Amino acid sequence: MKKRRILYLIITIIFILLTICILSKTNLSDNVLLSKSIQIILILALIRISIGCSLYIKGQYEKQKYSYSIIMNLGLLIFINVNILRQINLLIQNWNAITIIEIYNNTLKSFSFFAMLTLPCIIGLSIYSIITNFVLIKKEGFGPSRLLGIILGFFAILGLFGSQVLYYFITKVLIGTEKQFIKFTLDICINASLSYFYTLIIATLYCNIKAARHTPDFDKDFVIILGSKINSNGTLTPLLKGRCDRAIEFGNKQYEMTKKKIVYVPSGGKGKDEVMAEAEAIKNYLIEKGIAEKQILIENQSTSTIENMRFSKIKIDNAKKNAKISFSTTNYHVFRSGVIANEQGIDIEGMGSKTKWYFYNNALIREFIANLVQERRSHIVLLLLINLSLIILIFIGKYYDFLMVS
Repeated sequence: MKKRRILYLIITIIFILLTICILSKTNLSDNVLLSKSIQIILILALIRISIGCSLYIKGQYEKQKYSYSIIMNLGLLIFINVNILRQINLLIQNWNAITIIEIYNNTLKSFSFFAMLTLPCIIGLSIYSIITNFVLIKKEGFGPSRLLGIILGFFAILGLFGSQVLYYFITKVLIGTEKQFIKFTLDICINASLSYFYTLIIATLYCNIKAARHTPDFDKDFVIILGSKINSNGTLTPLLKGRCDRAIEFGNKQYEMTKKKIVYVPSGGKGKDEVMAEAEAIKNYLIEKGIAEKQILIENQSTSTIENMRFSKIKIDNAKKNAKISFSTTNYHVFRSGVIANEQGIDIEGMGSKTKWYFYNNALIREFIANLVQERRSHIVLLLLINLSLIILIFIGKYYDFLMVS
């Protein structure tokens, strides 16, 4: 951590020195040369922020692999890196004729550029989300939670074209330059908000896939198997079998590589419509698979993922202090389960079992919504700050007649 801070400080000093050097060599009376200098300084500033985000994400990931702040910073990193490439391209294309006004307007329109760049990706994801949810309902039956993909898909598409409808009504009400100015402001603010959510979607998808594909280090003392609904006869559903099989696979691989045996911790209480506790059903399955009963430590009181982690940790601490812990769950559930564990101060690594392709998409949407809900205050504050900053910049531009709104 100390080395990372020193590196970031060095990068900041280099940025400041380069900025001073560029400005000292610039003839301030030469508008084109001044504009080039400002554009280069802007690119350097973005690179500095990008490196800062990268170092933060790396540090956060080493500290705890599961955090919603990683998603937020990764989204920012994606947006910044796209705009670094855009600013470099604009600088090269307009090398002999760039002006400060063009830099100002291009910077404001970076959100519109990003929204348009990600347009095909978001439309594709929206359509895919709607299709997979219809398949899910057809194969698994109807349920309110199984409409999430359809709802989010329609809202994403609606968000893409909703601004055009808004523009249409504005042009009917307003006239003259005021109409163009408000249209420009709305375009920037709407695209800024869309860009914010698009980067969150992309970052959420990446973090969940990375977490699901992660294999913990083979040095674990315990592996928690997160429970889920069991069949009416007390047997495991295919989804829960997958979690158990993934844990067994990991335990066997660890023993093969290190000769260290792992203790399995089935976690899950008895639901109202269940014949036994989920943990008991998991234990029976583990024994059927050849796991010795002395290698099983049951936690049969939990009713949620939060309690799974909390109650299992208590059981593990009673069995062994400072134990190294992993957990097994379905692939789409690894990241959020890790977040829940980290929030309770549990140092843990997760692994994911496979699930049906049409189910995975709907589950990922649940994870995205969970992120929005859990971090809603941060998201609201950030969106307000982004849009307020843009509105202030737009009004400054209008006052100094910088804006190109035609």
